[in-house]
Amino acid sequence: MKKDFLLCISLAALVLIIGACKGNEQKPVHLTVAINRSPATEEFKALTEIAAEYSRANPGITVEITQYPEYEQVMKSKMAANDLPDLFSTHGWSVARYSEYLEPLQNESWASKLSPAIKPVITDSRGQIFVLPFDVDSAGVAFNRDVLDKCGVDPYSIKTWDDFMAACEKIKDAGFICIDIGGNVQDDWTVGNFFDWVAPSFLITNESNNYRNALKDGSFDWNNWRPVAQLLADFRDKGYLNPDYLQGTWDGVQARLGNGELAFAFFGRYVITGAKEYGPNARYGFIPIPSLAGDSPTLATGENLTLGVWKNSPHKAEALKFLEYLSSPEIINRIAQYGQNQTGLVGPGYGINPGDLKESFDFIEGTRGFPYFDREYLPNGMWDSLCKTGSGILARTMTMDQVIQRMKDDYDTLRSQQ
Repeated sequence: MKKDFLLCISLAALVLIIGACKGNEQKPVHLTVAINRSPATEEFKALTEIAAEYSRANPGITVEITQYPEYEQVMKSKMAANDLPDLFSTHGWSVARYSEYLEPLQNESWASKLSPAIKPVITDSRGQIFVLPFDVDSAGVAFNRDVLDKCGVDPYSIKTWDDFMAACEKIKDAGFICIDIGGNVQDDWTVGNFFDWVAPSFLITNESNNYRNALKDGSFDWNNWRPVAQLLADFRDKGYLNPDYLQGTWDGVQARLGNGELAFAFFGRYVITGAKEYGPNARYGFIPIPSLAGDSPTLATGENLTLGVWKNSPHKAEALKFLEYLSSPEIINRIAQYGQNQTGLVGPGYGINPGDLKESFDFIEGTRGFPYFDREYLPNGMWDSLCKTGSGILARTMTMDQVIQRMKDDYDTLRSQQ
């Protein structure tokens, strides 16, 4: 009897132990990471490889890199539904748009390594940060040096818009394209990009004469936008644009820069990465954005590829652990190298090899940087206004007065909604 009783007790204890072990088994975790990069880009491919490596090293955790078509619109819908990916990129809006949905990260171990170039851009008024920046977007005007040499143009001598126009005359006379715009509906973002590059030099960068406060407090007189819009019309009328500017594509910009047909491109260094697919042996570089007379050239700065953690993620602990993994020099350098950008974290081990762009990197040392114009000075939603009014200028379907009125109306309407 005693043996039977002890056997029953032992069996019961064994059942409890097995049950406890089963209760402690970690359930499989699936982390969704959404980024605003096409699956065809090197960054998407690299992160997919990195995610697979991490999943293999951490059984029970699967990391999926995904991209939504119309990323910005999808993310707005997901914010409204409070149903966001576990981690996601913020495409320049980590503080202004996404911070209320993101986990503060200023106490993470890597936060002390933030680059001084990106730290102010991603820090809110309370000193909080919400993303891990892989790289720093500090953009100027990309160029094909082989084309410019054939035209007798020294890119590093260009300081003002007058200098730039003089260079464009030489380029046009030599039979090359000065500037390329992808003006079809799908790629009209390249038109908006033109204004993001140009507008600060007319409205923001001059320390003694600017409209920074007026743009932010709502008192900006939109007639001051006229010279910005007129510059695009002047480039069109003087024949400095690609002949197919109404139907041009983003791929066409990269192809012509790489094939030696195009001199300048108003994009970040990612356009050089794309151009090298077409012209791997061409010589490339970049210069700061020209200024008006009496001012000095500048760079457009901001977030490039970033990742933050959704604060309500059911797998927040695992997401933070994955973010920690991504902060290593090997991964940060790998991602930053693709765009030929400065790394978002600095210190021992961090940094890219500038390769044949070293001359340009050395040249921009000490150049002033200003945040992307639409992110800093326009209400959310006005990116579309830049693209559509610019397309209207190119197609001559909008007069300058109509452009000014559209910008003013959109600014007033969108600002009242924020």
